[in-house]
Amino acid sequence: MNVIVCPNCAWENPSNQHLCEHCNCKLVSTPPTNVQQHSSHRSNNLILEPIFCSSCGNKAAKDAPYCPSCGQPLKAQNNFVNDGYSSNGIPLKSRVTAGILALFLGGIGVHKFYCGHIGLGVVYLLFFWTFIPSIIALIEGIIYLTSPNDEVFTRRYCQ
Repeated sequence: MNVIVCPNCAWENPSNQHLCEHCNCKLVSTPPTNVQQHSSHRSNNLILEPIFCSSCGNKAAKDAPYCPSCGQPLKAQNNFVNDGYSSNGIPLKSRVTAGILALFLGGIGVHKFYCGHIGLGVVYLLFFWTFIPSIIALIEGIIYLTSPNDEVFTRRYCQ
């Protein structure tokens, strides 16, 4: 049986399809390949090995930037390396540390200093007596703790 493998989600589609049945992605117009018993598919010297999303566990193509099921960035495509530094040299920050700092010491802006936002930290210090920074920090702490991982947290909220 001839199939076309989706470059986004690695779903096997009939060769007459133009859109993937699983993620509705446009299928690459490569000649169809025969279904093999292996987990990888070879087409024009391109290996499409499926990987599994760490958030939802569904199958996705190795080169897909996002999971087609839940939309989370796939670790195979993020711009961060696993040695604690991002691709541009910024150290990764812990979302749990920032969240706890925001919940307990957020009124004086400690979490902002931790994330590298010195100016906002000073603003929190200047207005801590109004309790407005405490309310904002409580919300920020919840947001930080619900971030999917440290890489996404660092990219969105730190420097």
